[in-house]
Amino acid sequence: MSYIVLARKWRPRSLEDLVGQESVVTTLKNSLAGGKIAHAYLFSGPRGVGKTSSARILAKALNCESRTDSEPCGACSNCLSITEGSSVDVIEIDGASNNSVDAVRELRETVRYSPSSGKYKIYIIDEVHMLTIQAFNALLKTLEEPPPHVVFIFATTETKKIPSTILSRCQHHAFRRIGRLSIKEQLKKITDSEGITITDAALDMIARAADGSMRDGLTLLDQAYSFSDNISEVELRDLMGMPEAEVVDGLTGNILSGDISSTLALIKELTDRGSDLRQLTRELVERFRNIAIIMIAEKAEDVLELSTEEIGRLRESIKGVTIEQITLFLTELLRLEGEVRIAHNPRYTLELGLLRTSFVKGMTSIERILQSIDAADCAEADQPIAAVQIPAVNIARARGQEAPVEVVEPPMQTAAPDTLTVQDNTISEAPVESTEPEPSAEPFLKEKELIWKKLLENLDAEDHLLSCKLSEAQLLNLNEEELSIGFSGGMAVLADSIHGKASIIKPILQRLSGRNLKLKIVTLTEDKKKIEINKVKEQVFETPIVKDILQRFGGSLLRVKVLGAEATDEQEDDSR
Repeated sequence: MSYIVLARKWRPRSLEDLVGQESVVTTLKNSLAGGKIAHAYLFSGPRGVGKTSSARILAKALNCESRTDSEPCGACSNCLSITEGSSVDVIEIDGASNNSVDAVRELRETVRYSPSSGKYKIYIIDEVHMLTIQAFNALLKTLEEPPPHVVFIFATTETKKIPSTILSRCQHHAFRRIGRLSIKEQLKKITDSEGITITDAALDMIARAADGSMRDGLTLLDQAYSFSDNISEVELRDLMGMPEAEVVDGLTGNILSGDISSTLALIKELTDRGSDLRQLTRELVERFRNIAIIMIAEKAEDVLELSTEEIGRLRESIKGVTIEQITLFLTELLRLEGEVRIAHNPRYTLELGLLRTSFVKGMTSIERILQSIDAADCAEADQPIAAVQIPAVNIARARGQEAPVEVVEPPMQTAAPDTLTVQDNTISEAPVESTEPEPSAEPFLKEKELIWKKLLENLDAEDHLLSCKLSEAQLLNLNEEELSIGFSGGMAVLADSIHGKASIIKPILQRLSGRNLKLKIVTLTEDKKKIEINKVKEQVFETPIVKDILQRFGGSLLRVKVLGAEATDEQEDDSR
């Protein structure tokens, strides 16, 4: 007798043989035992989890001559003919090669004939999502009102490609990926029965590589059995091109420490040995995903299919690493896995991706940035008040780009010694109040940005167009007497329009500020503005804190913005 591969030899013959599909098995058993037979079933799920096998088992149960409750006997003529694929009452159709409307029309003609020996005429259509839209449409009427002796069983890996009109006419059973431990137990049962010598570690490797597919696991076992009669972990790694556990451990440590030199040397070694770099990347993604879960979940053992010893070793390897860093590592590795999978040169793609991950270790949090800046230097700075912004510095550094630094300088003014303030990602020097502040003015001045924002929001509810125009203005000053705004460049044409709508703006402003303020509208002169910017640029570069930040972060000056500049062509509403 010719050799039968393990995937065929150990194909499930009864519902009890199905592994990892307990909910589907229970539902089908209850339906068969209670005689609640649907006219159409849809089995969906990943490849190799038992969809087509379940369809054949269901067909045998429906036509079995001596069924007990829900299980077919497997010995009657109908069961044997279905197992051998020779039954005239069970027609298996490949949806990929019989997807035309003509094939469906032929099927519609045959459903009218009664079964020859069994109770039902059963049509199993595998990969049903491959049917054309016209074929689905031709099947609709028959599927909705089939003859009482006909049962359709559809199997698919892509449910979303099936029209909703078909889905609504089927009893849907979703098959899930099989757990690694369940696959390992089934492989152990098969190897013991077949007399195959294999180590427990090698079984675990096959179960992990199967990725939830029992058929893939059996195919890998068959391949390993053909390679050697005594399957060990080392031989299996050579056969499958999988990296050793020590390699993944070492590479994980290099990534966590940012040691890119050792990482590149290790990749070269794996490439010379012919290791599968795509498989290596997948294992790295799984490793860092496991690390993230260990750091987050209180009981990682309930989530991960790992032993207590493995979880303990992973915990030891990540001491001193933050969850933020692990999140960045995992995000980059997930992106890298997709790139390596489709790359023409996986080695170069993998090296570049791991180079990006090396920047994560050198990132500095905003808290450490603040601690590294000497506040005393800020107090001694006798320069114009400046604001320095470092937008997305961590992201820029992670991608190997120069971290840009944006410097914003208000107009020249004299002030008391500066102090350092922080809000979000902006580090700025702001003036402290004068030694004799006005009691009521200071709180009001601190709210000017909020009042301006609220003014635009409230105005938008009354006059959207006017709010859009006003948002183009620069807030120059807001004190207890007036609101001063300015338009520059081409926006100066809006000044007249805003001035004409002062009667709408002022009541809202009074309600928000609690004061009857004048509205001053000015047109900013471009030439004067450029002169002012050039002056500020010179002074900004001489400011000690700016010099310090540019040096620390390798930044560069992007732009300088002058607030409250002197302007001409003023328009003012003096009415109270």
